[in-house]
Amino acid sequence: MKIHHLRALVAVSATGSIKGAAVSLHVSQPAITKAIRELEDEFGVQLLERNQWGVVPTAEGTALLNRARTVVREMERAEEDMAHLKGLRDGNLVIGVTPITGTAGLTEAFVEFRKRWPRVTLEFRELGFNQLSEQLQNRTLDLAFTAFAKPLPASGDAKELFSFDTVFVTRSAGIYAGANSLEALREAEWIHTDVTENYASFIREMYGRAGLAPPHCITRCTSYALFYSLTVNTDSVFVWTQHSLDETELGRMFVRLSLAETPPPLRLYLLTPPGLQLTRPAEYFLDCILSGTAAKKRDASRAAANKP
Repeated sequence: MKIHHLRALVAVSATGSIKGAAVSLHVSQPAITKAIRELEDEFGVQLLERNQWGVVPTAEGTALLNRARTVVREMERAEEDMAHLKGLRDGNLVIGVTPITGTAGLTEAFVEFRKRWPRVTLEFRELGFNQLSEQLQNRTLDLAFTAFAKPLPASGDAKELFSFDTVFVTRSAGIYAGANSLEALREAEWIHTDVTENYASFIREMYGRAGLAPPHCITRCTSYALFYSLTVNTDSVFVWTQHSLDETELGRMFVRLSLAETPPPLRLYLLTPPGLQLTRPAEYFLDCILSGTAAKKRDASRAAANKP
């Protein structure tokens, strides 16, 4: 088994065809076919089969594919490291994010990263937490960032970077912009993106502590494109980070609600593949995030010190 055998298998799986794999690897179709046949002969099993959607892995092919992706990506990382040591500035960097992390400093890190690494092919993948974990395990992600209201269990592969204060907001031109009590918001649409029941439970418990019946409408929306559209176009109440409210263009469309209770802070976590040595672009992107995090902590400390 050689690396070009594994590259062929990964490319066929990614493109769904022998032709697509040949184009992506800049080789002939017979070369791809030969590589797959040699792999199948070596293991004594069929690795690929054709169905109505194209060429797909068999069960045996899927088992090998998961490891092949890891080997191929690690070889690519090694080649990129050698190229970087020679002074070249290209390569690939794949970063996974859960949706809410887009409001947690990644934009600033990206801008700073591009100043140093303008030719690196960068890909951001918006994924759920379980998908992030899977792709970190098979090495198809270089880094991942996720945000949670609750702390993650301690782990060498997960590091808390920063905690963002969050607040309840509504659109500034909406009918609830001046509301200053939970009772005034009982008829509002409370929208959230939490795939668990934690947020809905928090809202109900918050109303219960105030001696009030919970809101009639607590709506989950896990499509972030739709979520942003709803927050801008409806008189809804939702959670926003204080940083995004103060520093982003979108945040100017919303107003903080003066309520006695606030939602829990949002914790930003860095996730890395177990035992992976980061490439130089990945290290630099992480440095950009950490630098931004340190600056935010200093700003927060100064603001706290200046409060009367």
